[in-house]
Amino acid sequence: LLSCGSRKTVQKGKLMDFTSTVIIPLLFGSLGIFGLYRLLQWVRMRAYLQGAVVLITGATSGLGKECAKAFHAAGSRLVLCGRDGEKLKELVQQLSTVTNHQKNTYKPHAVVFDLSNTKAVLNAAEEILKYSGHVDILINNAGISFRGTVVDTGLDVDKKVMETNYFGPIALTKALLPSMIKRRQGHIVAISSIQGKISIPFRSA
Repeated sequence: LLSCGSRKTVQKGKLMDFTSTVIIPLLFGSLGIFGLYRLLQWVRMRAYLQGAVVLITGATSGLGKECAKAFHAAGSRLVLCGRDGEKLKELVQQLSTVTNHQKNTYKPHAVVFDLSNTKAVLNAAEEILKYSGHVDILINNAGISFRGTVVDTGLDVDKKVMETNYFGPIALTKALLPSMIKRRQGHIVAISSIQGKISIPFRSA
């Protein structure tokens, strides 16, 4: 017969054995499977980006420009969009001088248009599809803002902001989406501002 203390010791020993032989291997095994899954995802994405057609709006500065550098280095075929033709030309020249010996790089294609002009957006989408055949990744990055008080901000400014930041990207997305659906392949990224959640003084629009 075992005393109460001996029984507790035996039960504790069994629990430790169960933990060391079942729980810990299962935990590390799960982490290993998850890590392998993430690794496979990473490898697959790197392979996917090679030669993928990536369209970036607002590509001449900020996040758009950094995205352009990253995707170009990954071997993607870039379609760079913006309102300033000269800045787009400079960016194309800058990226064209950057080569990756491990990947094929492509000279970016620039398309100049204003997102606040719906007709220009639709014409640009048609030109892009005619040039590249399809778009694998659409990055809606372009956006504008206005500094001032609400009282001093004219309604025309509010309309301009909404046309550029909302209706323009929606029009571009809708123009390119059918080709993605037809190919059953494509990714759409929408980049916005933290100001949608945090109010900042004198940023009325």
